[in-house]
Amino acid sequence: MLSLPLLLMAIATAAAPAAAQPAAPAQPPVRQQPIDEVAADLAYGLCPLFLAGPFSLTGPELAERGFGKTITKLPHPRLGEMSTVTAKRPDGEIVFGGAAGKNCTVIVDTPQRAPVLARLHANMAFTGLGFKPVPNPGASPEGLAVETFKAPVDNQFLYLQLIQVGGPAGTGPVIAQLFGMDK
Repeated sequence: MLSLPLLLMAIATAAAPAAAQPAAPAQPPVRQQPIDEVAADLAYGLCPLFLAGPFSLTGPELAERGFGKTITKLPHPRLGEMSTVTAKRPDGEIVFGGAAGKNCTVIVDTPQRAPVLARLHANMAFTGLGFKPVPNPGASPEGLAVETFKAPVDNQFLYLQLIQVGGPAGTGPVIAQLFGMDK
């Protein structure tokens, strides 16, 4: 049952002539956040939603962070097909996506690599999950520094990998990758 203020607002909206109603914006305004905040929001706020099931890569959650509507699809040897969207910002570029329900990846290419990595480490606890460092499940390819964390979730485990392309001293992108496994 609607409260009286909500009911009055609904009646007023329905009774107002269509011309008096403001047009809906084509795209929500872009949030003005530093790239390190956006990276952490994506990794710890939107990646769990992406992993949980249907999530629109062209929806308002990403549009308000500056992501375009062009979806890039790439084959992946283990996951099948990965779908991503990109946001080009003054402070760098961010790619978001993965294989829905299987993997979520956030790639941040910016000269502000250290603050991005620091924020990803600091905000890990905001998930409410008990991420603990664990050894990497596989060998790290040359030129990558990989940190792996694991947290129990519903009789499974959620893994988080923070990857530095070019190693710890490099200047390449930072990648946050989340995926679930049974062990």
